Amino acid sequence: MKSASPCGVLLGGLLGLACGTPPPELASQAPPPPGAARTAGPAEPAADCPATGVAVDPLPRTRPEHEQLDYWLTRTAAVADLDRPLFSPKELAAHNARIARRDVFGASARADLLAPVDPARLADDLNTRLGYLRGKFESAAYVNPDGAAMTPAQIAALTPVLDAGAFAELPVEVRVALDLIPIRCAPRREPYYTPTRDLAFDRNLCSMARAQEPVQILRPWDGGLALARTPYVMGWIDLGSAALSPPIAAEHVRRFSDGPFVRAARDFNVSEDMSGGQGPEIHVPFASLLPTAARRGEVLLAGPGGVVTRRVDPELVSAPERPLTRRAVLTEAFSFLHRPYGWGDYAGGRDCSRFLMDMFGGLGLVLPRHTSDQALAGAVEDLAPDLPEAERLRRIDAAHRRGVVLLHFPGHIMLYLGRDDAGAPMAIHSFAEYLVPCPGRQDGAPAGERETLLKVDGVHVSDLELGRGTSRGAFIQRISKITVLVPPAPEPRP
Repeated sequence: MKSASPCGVLLGGLLGLACGTPPPELASQAPPPPGAARTAGPAEPAADCPATGVAVDPLPRTRPEHEQLDYWLTRTAAVADLDRPLFSPKELAAHNARIARRDVFGASARADLLAPVDPARLADDLNTRLGYLRGKFESAAYVNPDGAAMTPAQIAALTPVLDAGAFAELPVEVRVALDLIPIRCAPRREPYYTPTRDLAFDRNLCSMARAQEPVQILRPWDGGLALARTPYVMGWIDLGSAALSPPIAAEHVRRFSDGPFVRAARDFNVSEDMSGGQGPEIHVPFASLLPTAARRGEVLLAGPGGVVTRRVDPELVSAPERPLTRRAVLTEAFSFLHRPYGWGDYAGGRDCSRFLMDMFGGLGLVLPRHTSDQALAGAVEDLAPDLPEAERLRRIDAAHRRGVVLLHFPGHIMLYLGRDDAGAPMAIHSFAEYLVPCPGRQDGAPAGERETLLKVDGVHVSDLELGRGTSRGAFIQRISKITVLVPPAPEPRP
């Protein structure tokens, strides 16, 4: 199994590509959009083969025990030590430092919000993005919400003419998100879509900044927008509506960016006013990462008045300084079970890559925001498209014995759980949908012919058979990369 080599991906992070989309230079078709909520229903589509439907819950071949943490702790203990740390503190620091390397992850590399901004590189990155989007607008690959093509004025707004002078003497102003803040891929508030126009699938939504995440304001923009970035994504925000704290001090920027953290185990509120009055409350959503304070049991929280230190009930947050073990990974993963899916964090949901980023982030392991970059975050083995399934599974199982495994195919990424007691390989992941063949579908039939798209829209346990017999194929057939999260190899000495 080989380590990932530098990929030089430039556009993946800039365009905020979330679960379902490869980088623009690799994209050949639109990824699946989010859909309706899951309800109980027939396991197979009706004989007349509707175009869409809603998946059953649990998914086909997913038994009740498959959705129990204890079941997978027992299964995993048969192949590996549940409690052996997978990374030493030094190795974890080396892994996290690698995620910040532009020579490996390009513009998707994790940003240091306190580091000086290179104006020339920032201008080049943005011109590349605007040029890419302009091409999409001109070709009508992206359209307005009513289906109309972009107007000449809308296209002109994306003309890539920025130079380094536009970003000279950038102020280092970092605030903290107090609620979900949409981060737009283009300098416009309005959404845009592929011609299918699924309104829950806004191509202008790069990601959301979530509550208690740092947000750096880079530069004011036209129309009340501002160019901004978090450690994992850059785009435009609406300054008039964004729920942000006042600017925070440099020492707080470091803590809100790099921790150490505890993770919110559920939603809760904390009073911003220590006097016990009826002042504003700080809302802390599930999975928020909260910097620990000097005193044990206390955390730093940002509110409308700035950063405060508060003691929180230990039942509301994870234990500090948890070792990164297989037990911890499984425990974290199953705490997200049945949480909603959302493309680019749409409506507060999590797509496949956001699920993994947040889940591992609670254990101190940093991942990039997007699927194609997460697939390069460990030791990577590429699988040829024609590799037989038996050999695919042999390699996946060998990787599973070595460490925590991510399974990637273009537009999607999953956490491998291992084999169940019947020998079926299974994964936990956040996903929107899958295809099922209708009776009478012929092998090699074109996409959309005699097949039904079933909506899932959540974090679920599934086998790797979903999609078999359709134009997309089964998950196991589509996997293109096995990624083992192991300590990075030492850098060669000069």
